[in-house]
Amino acid sequence: MRKARFIPLPFAFASLLSAAAVAAPVQPPAPAPVLRLDLASRPLGDALNELARQANLQLGFAPALVSGKSAPAVAGNYTAQQALERLLQGSGLVGKVEQGAVLVRPAPGAPEQVLMKEVTLTAAPLAEPAQAREQGYRVRRSSASGFREQAVLDTPFSVSAFSAELIQDQQAKSLADVVKNDPSVTLASDPMWFDRVMVRGFYLGVDAVKRDGLTINDQGSIALQNKASVEVAKGLSALRHGLTSPGGVVNYIVKRPGADSLSRLTISANDDGALGAHADLGRRFGHDRQFGVRLNAAADKLRNHVPGYKGDKQLVSGAFEWQASDALLLEADIERQRSEKQGPGSPNILWWNTLAEARAAFSRLDAKSYAAQDWAVEPNRQTYLGARATYQLGEQWKLGLAGHRARLARDQRSINPRAMRPNGDYDASLYFSPDQERNNTSVQLVLEGDVRSGALAHALAVGVDSVRRDMLYGDGFSGPIGQGKLFAPRPIADPAPVVGAAYLANRADQRALFATDTISLGAQWQVFGGLRHTRIAIHSGSPTGALRKTYDKAATTPALGLLFKPAPGMSLYASYAEGLEQGGAAPLGSSNQNQVMNPLESRQLELGAKAELGGALLTGALFQIDKGLEYTNADKLYVQDGSQLHQGVEVTLGGPPTRNLRLLAGAAWLKARVDETANLSLIGKRPQGVPAWQANLFADYALGALAPGLSLNGGVYYGGKKAVDLHNTWMASGYLRFDAGVRYEQALASGRRAVLRLTLENLADRRYLANTNGGALTFGAPRSARASLAMDF
Repeated sequence: MRKARFIPLPFAFASLLSAAAVAAPVQPPAPAPVLRLDLASRPLGDALNELARQANLQLGFAPALVSGKSAPAVAGNYTAQQALERLLQGSGLVGKVEQGAVLVRPAPGAPEQVLMKEVTLTAAPLAEPAQAREQGYRVRRSSASGFREQAVLDTPFSVSAFSAELIQDQQAKSLADVVKNDPSVTLASDPMWFDRVMVRGFYLGVDAVKRDGLTINDQGSIALQNKASVEVAKGLSALRHGLTSPGGVVNYIVKRPGADSLSRLTISANDDGALGAHADLGRRFGHDRQFGVRLNAAADKLRNHVPGYKGDKQLVSGAFEWQASDALLLEADIERQRSEKQGPGSPNILWWNTLAEARAAFSRLDAKSYAAQDWAVEPNRQTYLGARATYQLGEQWKLGLAGHRARLARDQRSINPRAMRPNGDYDASLYFSPDQERNNTSVQLVLEGDVRSGALAHALAVGVDSVRRDMLYGDGFSGPIGQGKLFAPRPIADPAPVVGAAYLANRADQRALFATDTISLGAQWQVFGGLRHTRIAIHSGSPTGALRKTYDKAATTPALGLLFKPAPGMSLYASYAEGLEQGGAAPLGSSNQNQVMNPLESRQLELGAKAELGGALLTGALFQIDKGLEYTNADKLYVQDGSQLHQGVEVTLGGPPTRNLRLLAGAAWLKARVDETANLSLIGKRPQGVPAWQANLFADYALGALAPGLSLNGGVYYGGKKAVDLHNTWMASGYLRFDAGVRYEQALASGRRAVLRLTLENLADRRYLANTNGGALTFGAPRSARASLAMDF
């Protein structure tokens, strides 16, 4: 693949800005904001959590430190540090607010039994506590782009994170509902099928979905009820995750046991008849509260705007924690998700014989135009097992071992219309492939340490990891089953075809060694560097059980970053990374259907800036990514040929700029094009489904004294024109969508609360195409209403 070319103007401009910042004098820290607090006397853990929530700070302490302690009432105007000192009076603890975090530790001279717990805190001095990730509209710390967790402000890459509180306030039901808050993310599949997105214009394939940093498969809708946050690490992340998309990764963070007990029941419904119930329970127990458990259970009856669509979905999960000693923390989790739902097919230009026929029929299509049959139900089972051990080797070193097993089993029944006529009649084809499995096994060992050498401070991480991905499926059945009608659906008899057994069709093994170092040169400069050496072996299987090796190569991928802090709460950075991406699978209808392609190389350059505005974080990035191209050619053969070059600018703002106002806003511009290919007619064309412009704004405002407990929110979402076909003959129009909502919170006894939420989406009932990737004609949902009631008990 050729070397990436650079468009010099934006990068030169950013370099000038960086140089100017270097020359600028360091500004004194801004005065700490004053909070209006009214906290009644309560358990100390509850009080600290409430202070962190109101001040939008992260919170770090060992649960045993606050066990059995109470905090006095605090009312009046205080800085966060002043309020913290008052809450800790008489507790034998001291605290400090720094770098957006509240750190609590035993006071000097505290009794010996308390001092023993200080080692527990040292094990992760700035670690984000379990429940802190779930709160607020700004997640301050992440490990999505590196092996060590660090402040997002100090990361020389672009990372977005969306908390459980935001997911609840927006009543998100799928990944598509979450990533509407990021202007660099677009849909890549129909949300009724499974959760696939594009980031920075690149499709996130099978290796780009993570759970607590380890690989899973997402060919089903991932449950959100037990997730503390959803992270999107944008751009190349091969150093952290190995074989993955150049667009980035989506990482689901699982809810963990917190410091305080939790008992919450949520019921939900929508105006199409969907119903849901979710229970979330958390407890700590043991003499020193060394054991923790977090249980989640959910059940949903699925209904939406598509006539006749139905299904159900269930989730059970548990996360368990044992502080086995002052130095050893053991964690385990299990999750089981089950769904039975129809697999309706959204229209695609391939349904018609020619593109002209598809365009002529478009005016008759809308969000309810799906091809489906009552018997075409797709069962889906997902099971996740995880375990972690973290051992503190003195004050400066930590060893972590993590293992994860992910299994997805499903039956695929896809109705595929062909030869669609103007009146909606079509020849129905069925793709039936039962007993499919997607199995991932991951093991990772990481040693983290802090070393000081003169004026330099090193934050090191070295380790090994192994990932095996097995894909099992049979030859299946693909053929005609009768005549259907799109605009007046009619039943077609289930042919119940007999097919061969599923077998191990593809196996991909990754074995890697990695090392990273973040060097701090004083308080202002950081240099990041890392190398990952990965050996990739890919095997193709057969019904006989024989495996044939089709790829076996090793590659070393570097990542470099330079970060400068011209003032407190501000950073400028430049980074470079190289990556590897698993080749895609040839889609249905191609002559090499289901063939898994070889890995592709990619390169990225990025310049960015981050700044804190009150409690919000403003980020901006310029980037360029160059990767190999895959597409289905005129002979219906899925091939790797040529390259794509994506250059863009993205700006985001997330968090509370004021006490009552919380914002999520962003805009992105992307110049994406096919740069080199043997098919000369594609050169310079925009990839399907990738808009040049996208923007979002979501605001939540608490009315405060005007109406205690009441908050109003609303969202505005803009998507630009998208190419429907490879040659850009048809460009789908842009759209502007409006949402609105209200939230009412009522305090209950003993610090509990009840929260009522109502959300209206697509207020103007706008008809628009939300996804055109691969020629899809996936419409956004029409006007709809969702409601939920969450209650602590």
